[in-house]
Amino acid sequence: MPGLGFDKKGNRLGRGKGYYDTYLERCMKHPRGKPYTIALAFREQICESVPVTENDVPIDEILYEDC
Repeated sequence: MPGLGFDKKGNRLGRGKGYYDTYLERCMKHPRGKPYTIALAFREQICESVPVTENDVPIDEILYEDC
């Protein structure tokens, strides 16, 4: 999952168009359900918190280097 910033709770800051959230909402209606979502991030992209709305779908796992 792409994103500009992420928090450790799985919230994602995108570009504000809602494309991925809309796609994931459609996936949840499919019999197989929501796919397992992974984001790759640089350590600098990890924030204490990012703004979210009720339409935002959290990411299952965020991979980043933690030194």
